[in-house]
Amino acid sequence: MSRSSTLSRALARTADSRVLVVDDNPSNTALVSQVLRRAGLLEVIEAQDPTAVAGLLVTHDPDLVLLDLRMPVMDGYQVLQVVQRYAGDTYLPVVVITADDSHESVERALAMGAHDFVRKPFDTVELVLRVRNLLATRSAYLEQRRNRAWLKARLGLFEPDLADLAGTADDARRAILAVIESDAIRIAVQPVVDMRSGELIGAEALARFPAEPFPHPAAWFAAALEVGLTPELEIACALKALELLPGQPDGSKLGINFSPSTVIDGLPEKLGLVPWERVVIELTEHVPVADYDKLNSALAPLREQGAQVAVDDTGAGFASLRHILDLKPDTIKIDIGITRGVDTDPSRAALVTMLVTFAERTGMHVLAEGVETAAERDTMLKLGVTIGQGYLLGRPELTLG
Repeated sequence: MSRSSTLSRALARTADSRVLVVDDNPSNTALVSQVLRRAGLLEVIEAQDPTAVAGLLVTHDPDLVLLDLRMPVMDGYQVLQVVQRYAGDTYLPVVVITADDSHESVERALAMGAHDFVRKPFDTVELVLRVRNLLATRSAYLEQRRNRAWLKARLGLFEPDLADLAGTADDARRAILAVIESDAIRIAVQPVVDMRSGELIGAEALARFPAEPFPHPAAWFAAALEVGLTPELEIACALKALELLPGQPDGSKLGINFSPSTVIDGLPEKLGLVPWERVVIELTEHVPVADYDKLNSALAPLREQGAQVAVDDTGAGFASLRHILDLKPDTIKIDIGITRGVDTDPSRAALVTMLVTFAERTGMHVLAEGVETAAERDTMLKLGVTIGQGYLLGRPELTLG
């Protein structure tokens, strides 16, 4: 690959990112801006007056700052402090650009919190690649923040942070890693039944954890998301769930919950040999999906081996509807919030009817979660939902009888 072709598309995936270039020399800011735009960046903000940076940060909310160290009135170190005060505890990468050959200047900037540096005269490809890498990290950071906010809102969990229940974020990480390493995770299975006959057709694996430091399973998973251990915790739970498969009735399927990001990371490499024809991959709607093509590509070989896909908690948020359209799951699982009161609420009944009609036209199945009363079961049956799970049909148990 030629250097020109590398440069021409290096920033295409982060084209919507905003970069602030701070240098008192207009020729330098113009050059850097031209290089970044040629690489695919759409918005580059140029600043020759370092005293204007504070205002530009608020106005443009950049995703990265390129900063010259030697400037009059305010040098780059002072501007770096301004950027850090603006960023607070968020991740806002700063790349210093300097013509100073001494190690001291770069070391000082890095010690103050700069994330990378480029020496003048800079190599354009090197500059673009360093910017690309930091923007990718920034994008991942922002996605994690969105996911955390999404999950907290979904669970109704606000301050104090879930990690604070364990003391600090490091304490939360240690607690989660400890429960994984000590084999303290237990799996309960809740029956999935044909509500017409009561026949058992499968089950869902539900993780159970110690009562401390997090009060319930959802809090454990939310804390894992906050401290970046979602894949590790989900894989540990999945491995424990898969151990139960030999004891399940012949022909039944076991639903195992995964977040989309864990699936994209690659399940076969982490789970080993799995009888996928007996597994339903249940995708939560709590966390939005950034790239459905990647998710479908990761699911395709598993579906070819017989795995089914279910979209969990349908109706609890718009993400589940997007999941249904883009993933074409085998099963749509109606959220407990829709099931509860469906026998008395025409709006809930209308939503169920819509989902049933959609499923019939697209060859999907519909499952009602959280069926707790005979009236809810009977109403679901009248609306065309024949598969269900919930306390009326069977409580979660450590073994499935």
